[in-house]
Amino acid sequence: MTATVATASLVLLAACSTSSTNTATSSTAATSASTSANTTARDAAPQESGLIVYVSKHSFSDTVSALRQRISDKGTVTATVDFAALASKIGKQLRPTTVVIGGNPSAVAPVVAADQRTAIDLPQKYLVWQAAGGTVFVAYNSADYIAQRAGLAVSSGQLDALRTGSAAITSAATGSTSAAAGGSVTSTSVPYLVEKTSNASVTEAIARYAAAFTAKQLPTVATVDLAAAGQSVGVALRPTMTILVGNPTVSTALLSQQQTMGIDLPVRYSAWQDAAGVVHVAHPDYRGLAARHSIPSTSPVLAMVDTATSTFTNAAAGTGN
Repeated sequence: MTATVATASLVLLAACSTSSTNTATSSTAATSASTSANTTARDAAPQESGLIVYVSKHSFSDTVSALRQRISDKGTVTATVDFAALASKIGKQLRPTTVVIGGNPSAVAPVVAADQRTAIDLPQKYLVWQAAGGTVFVAYNSADYIAQRAGLAVSSGQLDALRTGSAAITSAATGSTSAAAGGSVTSTSVPYLVEKTSNASVTEAIARYAAAFTAKQLPTVATVDLAAAGQSVGVALRPTMTILVGNPTVSTALLSQQQTMGIDLPVRYSAWQDAAGVVHVAHPDYRGLAARHSIPSTSPVLAMVDTATSTFTNAAAGTGN
């Protein structure tokens, strides 16, 4: 899914009457300083748990294009979701915000092999957004964050390629050699995944998810067969798949509160077969994800998300529990 991105620029014009040239000059200088200070404050790189943030030296659209190219150079672009375009379809406006999903199976497969629950966050997601003052940022989830959420040791060697690859792709796309925010991980006792067992195979469970989306007239954004991707690079994985669904009402409501929420959208669901042959289906706890981005748990849209995600995972589980 790829949409044309239009980057809007905002020009503020101010005028004032004054009785002297000196007063006018002084007033203009003060206004300029105030505007600069406000822009700096608005465009500070966000410090959110597990979110590594780079400042781009390019325009929004050029950054998205460069990011897609860098991912393609190393692997595959799975999906590109233009949230501002989706918002416009329901009569809403958002600042430019796009997530590009993809990467190299050689970096992803070892992580999923170490713990299949990491599939909910893989392939890697790269969020590009233009902040209120015009700064273009690119962010991705740190390897430590992805590992901790799944219960995988952050010292695991399987994370090395994901860690270095994500940084290299983002640095090349933005033209920045270092991150503006390092993405330190805040530990939490809140369960990350809402998980059930399924009475179906992994493939059938994913098909059930897709059918449930269709019944609600929601588009499937992408379906990723991580086991097949692993096989393509010589890494054996038990059946593991992820499916992403778009909902403009949900994404617009959440992104209107905090643009960084785009790193956790569109909504993902996973299905995997464990070593004992049991099939699991799961989705993230979106109240926990919203808290990560300082969105209040009382936000009305989260109740709708809770209901929808539970309904879809129950459908994928069948009579599982």
